[in-house]
Amino acid sequence: MSNLLLLKCTRDTEGWWTEGDTYPARVVAGGFVLVGDDDEPDGEGWSAAPMEYCEDGSVLYRVGGVDGEVLFEESAL
Repeated sequence: MSNLLLLKCTRDTEGWWTEGDTYPARVVAGGFVLVGDDDEPDGEGWSAAPMEYCEDGSVLYRVGGVDGEVLFEESAL
């Protein structure tokens, strides 16, 4: 299993990401992912935690450490 995946930004009230765009992410310990932003899309400057495992197999992630709401979705294959 690869530890690389693409996450789609579904909500961003902070302005670091573009809703609807996809960003590369890397899975780290505990199911968390490291993801870049619009300035450094291939970077790993942000940590997101899984917040919901959906019935269709997709996973929703929330970026921590920000005042607003930033959500990403990993689509089920």
